[in-house]
Amino acid sequence: MILIFLVIGVILSTTASFIFGVPWLMPILGAAVPYPIFFLQVRRQQYKSAFWWMLLWGVLQSIAVIVATAIAPETAAKVILRGQSYTTEMLHWIRTGEGMEGSLNLFLPDHLLHYGIFCILCVVTLSSMALIFGTWMLNYMNFYVAELVKVSAKPWLAAILGWYPWSLLRIIGFIATGVALAALGLNLVTRIRGEVPKSPFPKTYMLIGIGFVIADIVVKAVLAPIWQKLLLSALG
Repeated sequence: MILIFLVIGVILSTTASFIFGVPWLMPILGAAVPYPIFFLQVRRQQYKSAFWWMLLWGVLQSIAVIVATAIAPETAAKVILRGQSYTTEMLHWIRTGEGMEGSLNLFLPDHLLHYGIFCILCVVTLSSMALIFGTWMLNYMNFYVAELVKVSAKPWLAAILGWYPWSLLRIIGFIATGVALAALGLNLVTRIRGEVPKSPFPKTYMLIGIGFVIADIVVKAVLAPIWQKLLLSALG
């Protein structure tokens, strides 16, 4: 039942975003689909379920945005915030090896800033605004993947390489962090009300989140130069 809800919700939210053409509406509508499920699972202390449903939603959201971008690229460029600028930045990096993606000194502050913002939003808004923030980043990454496949001489190879392995690690890290900090936020709300929290802080998920975010940075620093050459081959 939840799977059907997510599939239909992702299709409807993406379609509505493209029809209305309001840029900030897309991450809001996208995040609105999985959040009730996520919040309910965290509130019931079903952290594992919350994590896996969010991961599945991320896959479904990515498929929907990539397909929608391939079908209506001009509309996608208007409604997906930072889609075009991010794609331009990535294509420049692929063609020249220059840019933030291949330099630890350049991308590390950006990564830490994003993760810091995400963590604060998780605690303060019980992960609701953090999910909107994450959906925005997920959407422009998928816009880039769709555009990369379209302009590549070897689209099949671009499709395989388009989603970077370090980006996948980052998504897992963000989801695990979101689960842990949403639970922490609920505990804080309970304490503010003068009640005793019913559930302990899920430290395991916080450690998983931090671990995967660190792995994202390490893997990116090591693999980015190699991946750039592979992508250049795909791009032709």
